[in-house]
Amino acid sequence: MDAAAAHAFAIPPVSVHRPTTAGEDTITLAAGVWLLIGTYVDGWAHNNLRGLETFFTPWHAVLYSGFAACAVWIAALTWRRHAPGVLWRDAVPAGYGAAASGVVLFLASGAGDLAWHSVFGIEQNINALFSPTHLGLATGGFLILGAPLSAAWQAPVRPWTRLVPAVASAMLAGMVAAFILQEFAVFARHGLIQTYTTAAGAQPAVTVPTSSSVMVSLASFLVSTVVVFVPVFLLALRWRLHPAVPAAMALVPSAGLQVMVALRDAWLLPAALAGSILVGAVWAVVRPQPGHPARLMTAAGLVPVVFWGPYFAGVAIHDGALSFSPEVWSGILVWTGLGMLALASLTVKVREAATATG
Repeated sequence: MDAAAAHAFAIPPVSVHRPTTAGEDTITLAAGVWLLIGTYVDGWAHNNLRGLETFFTPWHAVLYSGFAACAVWIAALTWRRHAPGVLWRDAVPAGYGAAASGVVLFLASGAGDLAWHSVFGIEQNINALFSPTHLGLATGGFLILGAPLSAAWQAPVRPWTRLVPAVASAMLAGMVAAFILQEFAVFARHGLIQTYTTAAGAQPAVTVPTSSSVMVSLASFLVSTVVVFVPVFLLALRWRLHPAVPAAMALVPSAGLQVMVALRDAWLLPAALAGSILVGAVWAVVRPQPGHPARLMTAAGLVPVVFWGPYFAGVAIHDGALSFSPEVWSGILVWTGLGMLALASLTVKVREAATATG
């Protein structure tokens, strides 16, 4: 080996998957908020307007322009990190690999959605949530919005400057999940104890809960618990969170879902606010933080109980005799608490095992 070759080997290769800065992640989130607003505006149209018969709508314009902003920015981040001799896939910023895949998936699903609407028309109500192209769009959006969280998680240190983008990223990604699962979203549908069989924009009549509707309600609370509180718990595994963080992460998605359905049950908003305040209070008392499994699991088991409690109180006040029986609402509270406790326990145990063997 000659001296020139030896010198070439001595120089470290260009770093691959270079990290982003907190400022760059903030721009990603700004574009992501644009995308999310477009998603919820389109959801508002599907929930409240009749006779949608075209793909080319103002709300689709907001949605796809938001996606374009995300795609251009992620491409710019990759371009900045590209150097001669470096593969383009290696120039993607650290934590943004899934987001880059999400851009491709979203673009393909958008093209497919145009073709789908041309053949089958514009979906309404629950049909829109089962459309394969809409599921692809939601998955792509989820991956894009989760990029700042992934980038902060992979950072070798945990500076507080990375926490704010991580929190916003987790909440926005959770709101995408809440959107596509809105038929199971507690604060989107007071219909958990009603029957929503009328056309979009019409107000259905209240019906007495049946055994099947109660089971659907239980499923809805379990799904909503996962959507709202798993992002909070994931953040708590990595950072010590101020009590305002879990409170806000519970309130904002709940309010967003109600706005999307045109405040169909606006009285649920005070219930969401009360529940969020109780979540913050529990967090302040328990003080969960990384490295304290007992505190993490205690908080995980308690926050769903205190969050959904005001919902049941609101339903009892609003619907009176048509509300859930004591056995049902108390059982649902226990189920949601146990469900999150089980997820938290499993996650903590797996992490401890990985740490021990790593």
